[in-house]
This record gives sequence, structure tokens and C-alpha cells, in this order.
Amino acid sequence: MLHHSESMDVILAEHTGLKELRVLKRIEKGTKAQYGNAAFQLHREAEILTGLRAPGIPLIYDFWEDEKEICLIEEYVQGLSLKEYLLRNDRVDFRFVMDILIRILDIMVYLHGMNPPVRHQDLKTEHVILQKERVILIDYGIAAFLRGEPERLGTDDIQALGSMAEELAEHCSTYIPSWFKRSLRKANARDDSARYISAAEWRDFLIKQEAAEKDKRGLLIKKIAVVGNERGIGTTHVAFSITTYLNYTGRNACYQNMTGRPFLIRMNENLSTDFYEKNGLIYHRWFRGKPDYGPAVEAEQTEREVAVCDCGTDFSKADDADLTIYVTGSRPWQSRQLMEEMLEKDSTVLMITPANPGMAVALARSAGHRVVSLPYETNPLHPDRKVMKVYEGIFKKFEEKGRI
Repeated sequence: MLHHSESMDVILAEHTGLKELRVLKRIEKGTKAQYGNAAFQLHREAEILTGLRAPGIPLIYDFWEDEKEICLIEEYVQGLSLKEYLLRNDRVDFRFVMDILIRILDIMVYLHGMNPPVRHQDLKTEHVILQKERVILIDYGIAAFLRGEPERLGTDDIQALGSMAEELAEHCSTYIPSWFKRSLRKANARDDSARYISAAEWRDFLIKQEAAEKDKRGLLIKKIAVVGNERGIGTTHVAFSITTYLNYTGRNACYQNMTGRPFLIRMNENLSTDFYEKNGLIYHRWFRGKPDYGPAVEAEQTEREVAVCDCGTDFSKADDADLTIYVTGSRPWQSRQLMEEMLEKDSTVLMITPANPGMAVALARSAGHRVVSLPYETNPLHPDRKVMKVYEGIFKKFEEKGRI
């Protein structure tokens, strides 16, 4: 028994021939006060869903009514509701928000495109089920066939979905682009004439903006190497800070420790209130990093991900980098020959740490290469405006060359 009330029983049953689970919704007939509304909703659900075939909509297998009962057999949708998911995962990233929203909009486009169109009328997080690769919209008890002018009949669903998207955004711990915030305001406009005309219009806008964002950032640059000329000059500090900056500005970045020292795991264990682990990654607001499991575990990189590699002082690990941040301390002459070899690459940025104020100009003259001076920052996971302005200048240079 999945659910029991005075008006309806919801029973988990197994098909004896196919050995597959099904959901049986059964109403015993009685007085109108006992079953009238439930019977209406069960009839409506059967009427709406019969014949619909889409990945995000549960299947109806059978429906019948006799003198004693009304029965509906439908697909058993096993999974976690979006409401439960958000309760278990207080923080999600923007990619998750976009994926869920676009998948639900796909369902809306299908429903609103039926003849006659169908309006769900009860969009909320508990009616969205996450099931492996599927996102399924359930509970069509108060859904309705649309009448009138089809181009405006789905705006109520759009507003409800806009409210759901706002709830998702409140759980988002990564950068939310301004165009996404504008789209939420339009979806939630009080005047329905100011909202999106259709679910298709909203979905197409999101897909177009997401594609433009990906084309603009992170297409050709896949690996950023941060390497220092000596230990203790802040190489890890810079790598953390760059990772945070890239994620804050919408570039999908992930820190990778290549120093051989497992300090990221220790930070996660010692600062559990600030760091959290999810799906094999360690998070802290805008920061995202792969745990230091050692050389036996190979870190997987996604297609659209920029790897920010903390190479310590091992310059060999920066050989295949698309961009190298060369951090130098107070004694750059100790690795003068190696530094000159690194600076022959157009993809190398020479950075001096703030522990050596006044050396940037002298070092630039000596090396014959532009030197970036990083302002002092107490917390690399929360870079201030001055630090972010330095990074903005670095990446703007590469954007102009079509590198990032």
C-alpha cells in the first residue's frame, strides 16, 4: 500500500506476466461526499494521460469503472521528488537548475502542443520526480484541456514553473547569469501578456543563451596550470582563487591538486561546516575541486570543464597547459633559465605575489615580459574586487585572441 485515504487506495502491484511493477489507484464507490472529488480527478487523469507518449510523462496502462469501484493502472515512477532532493541537497549548481528547468519545459511544450492542448495546473517540486536520466512530471488530477486562443493558454503553467525555478535558484550556490534572472522575472510577470507567449519560447531562449555562454567562454582552453618558482610563495592560494573566480563568472572550472600533498581532503575534514562533498567533488560556495585521492585515482574531466591544475613547483606538469600562471617569489633568479623558457610561450602569464611589493616593475624589465602583480587577499575562496580585476585582465587578453 503506497497511500490510503477515505476516498482512494494507491497500491503497488506486480504484473504477473511481465514481472513489472505498476501503480493501481482504486476508489470504492459510495456517497458523493466520500469519493466524488477523487473520482472526478481519477477520471480526469485517465482522460488526460491516455494516449500521451513522452519520456517525462507517466504511462497509463488501463482504466475501468463498474458498479463497485473505479480503477486506474499506471506506470510506477520510482525516484526522488524534486522537493525531497532539495531537502537533502541544500546547495545545487547552476547546471542542475538549467537541466531541470529545460527538461520540464520540454514536457510543457509537449502538453501545450497536444490537440487540444493540455494545461497541468499543479506544477510544484513534489510533482517532479528525478529518476536516473529521466525527469518526470506526475499528478494530472486537476489538469485540463485548453480552450480558446492557444498562444496564451499556457501562461499560468509558465508562471507556476517560474515560481519553481525561483525556488531552484535559491538553492544555487554557483554563478547565476543575469540573463537567467531576467528570464525568471518575465516568466513570473503579474500581467500574463508580459510573460513568455509559450513554453517553447522560454525554453528556446534558455537554450540559446546557454549556447552563447558556452561559445563565449571555455571552448578552447581546457587546462590552466599554476606553477611556482619555489615552494611557499602561494601557488595553491592562486589556484584556489582562480578556480573561484572562473566559477563566479560562469566559466565551469574545477581545481585539481597535482602536488602530491592531500591538503584538500584535510581542509574538507577540518572545515566541514564550510566545505561539503557531493558526487565525488568538494565544494565551498564558488569553489569546486577534485579530492586528492592520489595517482591511483584518475580525475575525470567533463567536456566543458576548465581544469585549474596546482602544479606546485613541477614545471613539467604545465607542458600541455593552454594557459600557465607562473607565480614567482622574491628570488626569481634561482630559476632564471627555466623562467626564460616558460616565458617564451605566448600562453604564459608571469605573476608576482603580494609578499614582494615593488618588484613587479623591476622583474618586468629584467624578464622582458609583462608581470602581473596580485593584490593581497586573505581568503582565496572569496577573492575581492581588486583580485578579480587582475584575473579579468588576464582572461580578457585570452578572450581577445579567441583562446577562452
